[in-house]
Amino acid sequence: MAGSKPGSGNSAPARLPSLWVPLRYFVTAQVAFVTAMLWAPWQVSNLLDFYYQGHDLALTHLLTLGWITMTIMGASFQLVPVALETTLWSERLACWQYWIMLFGVAIMVSHFWIGHHEGLAFGAGLVLVAVILFLINMGRTLWQLPHWDIVGRHMAAALVYLASTVIMGNLMALDKIFDFLGGQVLSTIHAHAHLAGIGWVTMMIFGASYKLIPMFSLSELRDERLAYWEFWLLHVGLAGLYVTLLLKSPWATLFALLIATAVGLFLWTMRDVMRVRRRPRLDWGLRHAMSAMTTLAIVTILGLWLSTGWVPSEELAARLAFGYGVLALLGWISAMIIGLMYKIIPFLVWHHRYSDLIGLRTVPAAAQILGESTPRIEFWLLYAGIAMTVVGVVFASWLLLQVGTLVLALAGLTFAVAVCRIYCHLVPRLTPLPEAQIVGT
Repeated sequence: MAGSKPGSGNSAPARLPSLWVPLRYFVTAQVAFVTAMLWAPWQVSNLLDFYYQGHDLALTHLLTLGWITMTIMGASFQLVPVALETTLWSERLACWQYWIMLFGVAIMVSHFWIGHHEGLAFGAGLVLVAVILFLINMGRTLWQLPHWDIVGRHMAAALVYLASTVIMGNLMALDKIFDFLGGQVLSTIHAHAHLAGIGWVTMMIFGASYKLIPMFSLSELRDERLAYWEFWLLHVGLAGLYVTLLLKSPWATLFALLIATAVGLFLWTMRDVMRVRRRPRLDWGLRHAMSAMTTLAIVTILGLWLSTGWVPSEELAARLAFGYGVLALLGWISAMIIGLMYKIIPFLVWHHRYSDLIGLRTVPAAAQILGESTPRIEFWLLYAGIAMTVVGVVFASWLLLQVGTLVLALAGLTFAVAVCRIYCHLVPRLTPLPEAQIVGT
């Protein structure tokens, strides 16, 4: 993912942003994720109650905005120049955007918690400003593309859905003050959640995966036709699902089926990529990614079932919907992000810290920076915690939910240890010695 060096012979090499542009987003996002995991065990009583409450929404937006959106924004500043062979339009704008986004998310989460609607609307407005700056930066960057491939199309579409999601979120925040949406709270929040989860996040992950999974597994995307079918089916399915959820129409099942087909095409394409890979052993980054894709299949089936309305009772339907959201946020999106971070961050840190030292001294390989034991422990804690939490939510089990959220808190702390171990390499005096040197001392 490194850019071309001067004098390499490329006529127009992409200039990568400074390491600190994406890194400030990554560190902030990781703090938000760990905070949410540590916060969850204290919210078991609220999680057992109806999910449309201030405390639950505060926790949800800490994950969706503070963890997921912050991570994707930071990754975009690094990935877009590399994957699409262009240059980030403005590093300065990315830095201004960071502070506005940080304050906006902090104000939103805190005012969801205390139930102060005016403060919530103000925080949502700051997030809107930050997203506008992000869209300007990414739009001007994408405008420079020499050609549009499947990755660029997914990213451009995801940006459109991000704008739509944030605009709708601001309208919902203002509705709490002026009450102009006609009281359609649940249908609106369901539409908003799917617009964000599928249109913004999943569309962006799909696009990035077409570039990163082949790169990390030493494979290739041999046939883009299925990827293009997935792209258009996901568009049509999401547009239809959004409208039918708002209108509470029974046609939602048809559009959910189109989305399920698009997901199936993506998973089949990733299966083909992994089948022809030249790296036989999966590291923990790729294991997270593959497990997340398995969870995506489960989430899709559950979502398709919920869209039919064939659930014995409204209470069970509400609990299944909550479990569906938890599984999507943690088992699909968060696990996938963690897997990609285990690949991206070690490389960025290694390139910044060691690339100029090659040939001058012994340097660790990029894979050694992460290590094996910590991500392994985090992986099993994460999925054990997700399983218990989802089952606890669906069956209203206080014990399972309490134990599940505690295990997730341990997973969050273990993730923090893993990334801190990587970041230690940025500080020479804190750089861990390679294992060979430790043995020899």
